[in-house]
Amino acid sequence: MRIVISPAKKMRTAADPVPESEPRFLQEAREIRHCLEELRPDERKALWKCSDRIARDGERQLAEMDQEPRTSAILAFEGIQYLYMEPESFTPPMRAYLKEHLRILSGFYGVVKPMDGVVPYRLEMQAKAAVGGHKNLYDFWGDSLL
Repeated sequence: MRIVISPAKKMRTAADPVPESEPRFLQEAREIRHCLEELRPDERKALWKCSDRIARDGERQLAEMDQEPRTSAILAFEGIQYLYMEPESFTPPMRAYLKEHLRILSGFYGVVKPMDGVVPYRLEMQAKAAVGGHKNLYDFWGDSLL
C-alpha cells in the first residue's frame, strides 16, 4: 500500500542530518527550474499567482537553490498535515514504514519519498508552466508519477 499526500506551499530548511536519497525525477526538476529561470520576474509572479511578498520569497528560493542545504521532504514541508504528523518525533521503525509507504506529489520534483532531499521552491501542480513543449505540469509529468 502507498499513501500519497500533497506538498505544502510553505517550506523550510530543517536542521536534519543529510537526507538519505535524492528525488527520482531530479533531472526533470532541473528542466522545470531552467524554464522558471527563463521567465521574467513578473511572469513568475503571474505563474505563482501570489502576492508581492511571496513572489519575492519565490525569487529568493529560485536564486538560492544551489546554496540551500537539502532537507528531507518530510521535514521541509510545513503544512497542517506535516504539523500533525510530527516528523521530528519519528522513531526508526516509523521512519522505515514511511520510507516504504509514503510518497509526496510535487509540481517541482514530481513525486518524492519522505527522506529525499529537497530545497524550498514555489510551484504548484496546477500552475500553467509550459515545460519541454508541454502546456502545463500535468501534461509534463503525465503518467510518470504513477
